[in-house]
Amino acid sequence: MNRYLLFCFILFQVYFFSYSFAQDFELRGRVLDSLQRGIAGVSVRVYTDNDSLSSGTDKNGNFSFRSLQRGNLSLILSSLGYETYKKKLNYIGEDVIYELPAIVLRIQSQRLQEVAIKVPSPIRISTDTIEFTASAYQVGEHDRLEDLLRQLPGLQIDATGNVTAMGESMYKLRVNGKDFFTNNLKDFLKQLPAGIVAKLQVIDDYGDQANFTGIKVGKTQKMLNLVIKDGQSKGVFGSNEVSASTQGLWSVGLQGNVWLDVHQLSAYANQNNNRTAEGRQRSTNAGTNYRYSSDQINYYGNYGYNALKSTGESETYVESVTSQGTLFNRMQQSNSNDNQGHQIQLNLQSRRKKDFLSLQVSGQKNTGSSENHNISKQTGVIVQDLDHTIQSDSKNNTGNIALSWSRNMSKLGRSLSANLSGSAQGVTAESHIQDQLRFYDQHIGSFLKDSINMRLLQEKKELTNLGFTAKYVEPLNDHATETTKRSIDLGYSLSLRNDQQHRETHVKQEDLLMRIDSLSNNYNSLFNTQQLDMSYRVASPKLQYSLGLSLQPALMRMDERVQHKKVDYPMFSILPIASMRYSPSLKNSIQINYTGTVTAPASDQLMPIRDMRNLQQITVGNPDLKPSKNHGLSVNLAQLEPAKGKTYNLSFNGSLLQDQVTTNILLLPDTLGTLRQEIHYVNVDGSYNLGVNYDMTLPFAKFYQFRWATQMSTNHTVNYLDGIKGANKTLYFSQHLSLSCNKEKLRSTLNFNYYATKSTAGVNSVLQNRIATWEISGHARWTIFPWLIAGGDGSYRINSGYSIPIKNPILVNAFMELYLTKRKELSVQVQVYDLLDQQQAVALMVSSNAVTQRSFNRIGRYALLTVKYNLSRFGGT
Repeated sequence: MNRYLLFCFILFQVYFFSYSFAQDFELRGRVLDSLQRGIAGVSVRVYTDNDSLSSGTDKNGNFSFRSLQRGNLSLILSSLGYETYKKKLNYIGEDVIYELPAIVLRIQSQRLQEVAIKVPSPIRISTDTIEFTASAYQVGEHDRLEDLLRQLPGLQIDATGNVTAMGESMYKLRVNGKDFFTNNLKDFLKQLPAGIVAKLQVIDDYGDQANFTGIKVGKTQKMLNLVIKDGQSKGVFGSNEVSASTQGLWSVGLQGNVWLDVHQLSAYANQNNNRTAEGRQRSTNAGTNYRYSSDQINYYGNYGYNALKSTGESETYVESVTSQGTLFNRMQQSNSNDNQGHQIQLNLQSRRKKDFLSLQVSGQKNTGSSENHNISKQTGVIVQDLDHTIQSDSKNNTGNIALSWSRNMSKLGRSLSANLSGSAQGVTAESHIQDQLRFYDQHIGSFLKDSINMRLLQEKKELTNLGFTAKYVEPLNDHATETTKRSIDLGYSLSLRNDQQHRETHVKQEDLLMRIDSLSNNYNSLFNTQQLDMSYRVASPKLQYSLGLSLQPALMRMDERVQHKKVDYPMFSILPIASMRYSPSLKNSIQINYTGTVTAPASDQLMPIRDMRNLQQITVGNPDLKPSKNHGLSVNLAQLEPAKGKTYNLSFNGSLLQDQVTTNILLLPDTLGTLRQEIHYVNVDGSYNLGVNYDMTLPFAKFYQFRWATQMSTNHTVNYLDGIKGANKTLYFSQHLSLSCNKEKLRSTLNFNYYATKSTAGVNSVLQNRIATWEISGHARWTIFPWLIAGGDGSYRINSGYSIPIKNPILVNAFMELYLTKRKELSVQVQVYDLLDQQQAVALMVSSNAVTQRSFNRIGRYALLTVKYNLSRFGGT
């Protein structure tokens, strides 16, 4: 693998550098008025012997063209109210940057009629799109796409690069309305330069098939489309970098992308040895992809390889409620993992006037090994120690195929769609388990017995899925002439899931392996669901809604061949179909969506077989379980003021569970007179959750932006303790305030956060827990000189309510980057992490009848030196 990485690295180095030296120069200039003030929005065109390029001036009147051939050029500038400027150039110099003298435009001398000129708004709104004009925001010379996105009202990017728009996650990226490389927005936040972007469109996307047929119902997903400046829709971009640190951390990597409008080719290879929340990891990644993306045909191929080795340590403290008291469990954990995987994907999409066709094929092959060591000390209602070690090896192969077809009939609004999908997965695993269990008297704590148990667990799983859906739409009025369009939607779907699992358990006794029938099983399950939908849909300029019913018959069968257990039951559900979007104006909208789903119990929840992989939590299935129904309702209200860039979002969501599969935790006596836990499964009603989110963004004083976000939620989960009904109740509240500054040379953000969680668990809420965290954080980046950038980030947390010893960490990181070439393609960066050497992270989880607190030990203070070569050439020939 290392030879492959080295070969790719050398190949891309040769290509990138040869490309760099093959290009000639960058033309720069500035356009002024008679008062020596920069003129924004001037159209600038450059003509060469065999090409032409166009651009526009920024707010200071600057423009530039990269990758121009030396020789004869023609320059033409035009702007409303000014005389057209024309000039011929012949540049044969050796400098890679040619700076033109200031160009002064003259006001047109003829008398014009009075014209009221309106400055275009930085934000434009249509039915399902919010469009931002990039030139209305600060775009520096070194800015990437993420720097531009951070300035847009209603958009946020977290520390790991996840993007949210108006409170919803946004993953998909398109460029000029077409698929772009991997289509993954996160992949290009740091790769694409902000300077090539003319407009950014945040779109409520219903999917390719829905966009073709026009059947836009249900919940949307946020998508970003970039409109690129004229002449910039081709280029080569990527980076090579090498880094090393004082803690033995290092990385080497390259990423190259060739974009020739409809042709897109990308390759990457990297290897990293870095820190994680729990410890450190070493990863290797390599792959390539190609896409052809035109208006009618789109095909894509991708191959990727990944390898990951990780180690970590953590401490966990769990408080659990039982029918006879509270159980306390303090655990010390260490783990190591070694995984490898190959992925391949092939996509083909055809979009004609009346027909849409899409084919997707993918496959994954993964192998892995792991070793986990857990020392557990239980006190309270059960007093025992467990030293648990498990070593596992596994293989996992998966294949998927999906075929989609749609046809728009001759009558406008009439369409037929069909989808066929299938998948197959094979998993084999072998685990060596060693448990040393020490029992103590519950009352006086005296030692009773020491038990050592060694087991070999062999598992084989085969899972296949087959799905088919069809949808027919019949218009009820003339969609060609009526503004309010009415339709009847008819749908049918079929889903088949076949699950075969074989588990063999052997216990080691006197150097011999003995098969244990009671801990082994071999079963097959078949889950067959059908769904018949009928709904009435109305679409008008301001109001769109859909109302109907969904009939869902289903059948589940299971056959266990070792212990001769069988499960066979049918089920039938009726669920409503309801969604609505009302936009009284383009600035205001409200969306309401109802979703109803039916979920069958998992195989291990149904089989009445004892699972003893965890000796402190033995589980037994229940063949009489019913499927659970989840009724979900979401309401979203949005308001946008385009002229001021203000955004307001308020959302409510809630869900109610019927026949939820929950746990019944039993305390049973063992042969020593002590107690042990055993988990059974039952159906129950009464679980629900409610949530509200508010998000407001207020730009002010041109360069500043204030954001206020609030989140509140309550969760009520019903469970049983020794057959007695109880509940886990969790109340969560968070407050986020931020102030951002986006100047050309200074980018900074100051955040104030507050998080609070209150939980109660058990019968009569006997276990109560309150956790609170105050946090102040911020980051800044200062362009000191065009060739020198400095910055950093920091945070201070005050934690309260934890039962494990934790710090109130002050985390400080800093960096400085120096550009070594005129094109600013080669740079050296020094970064210092965790200056105060805090080393600790903490997490909280509330589930079932327990509250879990976990702390991680990670690598502390270290310095990192990075040498990076960035290639970013757009618009060249």
